[in-house]
Amino acid sequence: MRKFRPSDLQPICLPQAGNEAAWLGGAEDSNDFLRANALADEIVIFAVGPAVLIVGVLALTEKLTPPDGEELQNAIVYTDESWKIQRSYGGGEGHRVYLEPPFESPSCPSLSGGEPLVHRRSLNGVQKGPPPIEMSQKLIHCLDLYYLPERKAYCRLDARGDIEDVIRIVALDLPDTWEGREVVTILRKDLDVYMALAGMSLVLKFDFTRVKHESFNGWDDSRRYDQTETDLFYHGGGNGTASYANGAMIVRPDITPQELVQEFKDDLEPGKKEYATFKIYDRKNKKNVETSCSPAHIVSYFERSDLPWQISPAFFRPEVLVKYKGDPEKYTLEDRSIMCRGAWYLKGYDINEEGQVHVYMVDLARLPIEEQRYWQLFNEWPKSDISARAHQTDILGEWNTGYDPLNALKHKISKLDKGNYAWWSPRGDEVAGAVRYPATDSPKEWADEILALDQLLVEGFLERPLRKLAEATGRSLEDGWRAMKLIQEIMIANGRSAAEAKAVMTPMLELHGLRSEIRGHAAIQRKKAAVKNARTEHGNFRAQFADITSGCDKALEEVLKVLGVTLQD
Repeated sequence: MRKFRPSDLQPICLPQAGNEAAWLGGAEDSNDFLRANALADEIVIFAVGPAVLIVGVLALTEKLTPPDGEELQNAIVYTDESWKIQRSYGGGEGHRVYLEPPFESPSCPSLSGGEPLVHRRSLNGVQKGPPPIEMSQKLIHCLDLYYLPERKAYCRLDARGDIEDVIRIVALDLPDTWEGREVVTILRKDLDVYMALAGMSLVLKFDFTRVKHESFNGWDDSRRYDQTETDLFYHGGGNGTASYANGAMIVRPDITPQELVQEFKDDLEPGKKEYATFKIYDRKNKKNVETSCSPAHIVSYFERSDLPWQISPAFFRPEVLVKYKGDPEKYTLEDRSIMCRGAWYLKGYDINEEGQVHVYMVDLARLPIEEQRYWQLFNEWPKSDISARAHQTDILGEWNTGYDPLNALKHKISKLDKGNYAWWSPRGDEVAGAVRYPATDSPKEWADEILALDQLLVEGFLERPLRKLAEATGRSLEDGWRAMKLIQEIMIANGRSAAEAKAVMTPMLELHGLRSEIRGHAAIQRKKAAVKNARTEHGNFRAQFADITSGCDKALEEVLKVLGVTLQD
């Protein structure tokens, strides 16, 4: 789809170098933009600039069939046109107060019952500068759009969870000093749906006037003309040094309500949806097979069939998770689920002993086909069974009561956040959500998770309040001591030996030191040594991370005891 560009309007707003005379006399040429605009994927419904004014409104299609071109040309449409509380009296009807819809002028019955799309209004004497642009709330709500100021657009999430600009407000960067040079566009497919269901069509009122104001003397000697085409009506004039074209254009919806109903029916047809094929372990028949995740190729546990069960797992290389971990704004990656904003939700994934990610076929089938194909790229035959946790919860239907160090640590910190402790800076859900087990054998992913864990735990302790607590115990402190050392001193003051205090704090100190080695400005050799040590001692980064997290969880428990904190569930 080609988007509207401000440069599309520039040739009809201002003359190009060397063609000023031809441009001044060629206002009628601006109608070529309207003709192209009516066929565009993104259609301009409002524009204001030098020599250009376009205002789009909706009118009942039945009142435009056949159209009264002369009436539409002469109609006056203002951007402050809207519903209002009207007060009147006389005419034999007495005093009345009522709601008056827009376009009720008897001079243009063609627009009666129509709707404005773009509003520009301001609070007189208060708001300075050009009036802000507002959109029809009826249109916005029907299309389920939301204004995002940073994009200057009314947006929604598409099927992939990406932000889609449906209505854009585009500033015209032109070499003049006037403010408020803006264009409003809307995706044609969305406008068509709304118009079809509302029984309306778009009427674009336009005025293209090209003059040199310092030498313009009026239109008395102009050549006048009237032009009528299919759904395009305009009149104009020119005298060689100035010209204008003024009129109206009708843009009718390209889809009917009946076609929308058929699209809805097609979406509900199971055979219309695409499904990807995966290598799986067929739990029922106890063999590896390759099959589609379509409902026609997998069955529930209770159905009599030789087809694989819906809970047959497919296995994937751990790199499949990298995309989701790398874009936390778009994806919410939980311990056993992934959500893409409001677009899709994948539940029940886990990682087995061989480091493979596994997902049940029934859950893969619920993903959009593009997402299924992404997972398909990482699909491989199983190297072991599903995780013990998944077997316990998903197959046996039992609660998982096993110890998970990261979940345990996050739980403690969540409780700590809710307390009012001077020495603790609440970490919040965003910081906690950023910490996950490494899934791959990538040193960078491991380093990122070590950094996130350090930010969650170690950076939560505040040095100044801890120093005050340590000073209150009578311990002799050095100026350069940081939070971890200060906590050790508080432990010693509370009866722990120096060796015991150091042993308690060792996991946190190792975590903070490891962060400096692999994420800071340490020498390359030190980084390589840290990576080698993690792989040698633990086998993989995930196991190393679990080990250091377990140590930190137990250390935090001891620290809280010393600081007199009891966390309530």
